[in-house]
Amino acid sequence: MTGVSLDAFLVNGAREVTDARLTLQWPERIKHLSATSLGMFRRCPEQFRHRYILGEKERPGEALVIGSMFHDALEWNYVGKIQSHEDQPLSDLTQYLQDVSVPKVIDEYGGLDAISWDVADPQDGLMVARTDSERVLAAYRNTVTERIQPVAVEQEFRIPTEPVEILGYLDTCTADRRVIDTKTGKQVATKLKPSWMLQATLYSAATGWPAEYHSISRAAHPRIVTGLESEGMIQQPNATQFRNVLASARTVADMISYLWTTLGPDQTWPTWGKFADWSMTFSPCGNCGWRKVCPAWAGEV
Repeated sequence: MTGVSLDAFLVNGAREVTDARLTLQWPERIKHLSATSLGMFRRCPEQFRHRYILGEKERPGEALVIGSMFHDALEWNYVGKIQSHEDQPLSDLTQYLQDVSVPKVIDEYGGLDAISWDVADPQDGLMVARTDSERVLAAYRNTVTERIQPVAVEQEFRIPTEPVEILGYLDTCTADRRVIDTKTGKQVATKLKPSWMLQATLYSAATGWPAEYHSISRAAHPRIVTGLESEGMIQQPNATQFRNVLASARTVADMISYLWTTLGPDQTWPTWGKFADWSMTFSPCGNCGWRKVCPAWAGEV
């Protein structure tokens, strides 16, 4: 059996660091980190390089677009409810979604042709997005929003750390001292997904309040799970977990500094996304828009 020599592979892939006492530099372009950017680096540094070092943007997928439409209309409802203590009538909320949120989100993502729809015709994709976002919004408005009294939406928070701060936004802060984040998807979740836990820990640390996630499916009859249905959707404030998250964030920052200093913006950064974790049941590369230029996929895409 003949294969590639491991020695040859290591020689060809080697990059020398001439000074072991290297002084690490931080990329000036990155003014802060976030749960999203930390998670992306952890999945794949090369993806992080494209997005945050080079400033490139991926084509948004249909699911992201639908979620954004839903969130925009829900935010409009809550902004008014802060003062009125009343939800918008469903008819008004639906009209706002279709007349304002849908065109606004499409425009923000660069137009119909800039979106990666699940169907071939962008117009068909738009129709699906309109229908799904309205169905999800109506289900959530009819079953959940009446028990939520918001006091702030999209509230910015900052957590000081080195070398740059962590910046984020709280979806909805409530009068009974909760942070609520809503997630739409094809299937409903009954406990916090690992990808949500970093965000949830930062939310609860920034406010001292529980972070509660609401999961809404895009099924014909949407199912909704909140903290009321499942305690697994709530992250309680935990000082020990927060310290551990900050330690992990600093480790990621050190790795960013090292790769920036040794490889700079133009050389490929490590591409472990394809095999990030052998125990995973899905590939982190599945939703990555840079596979066509990624050396880990050379000749396959």
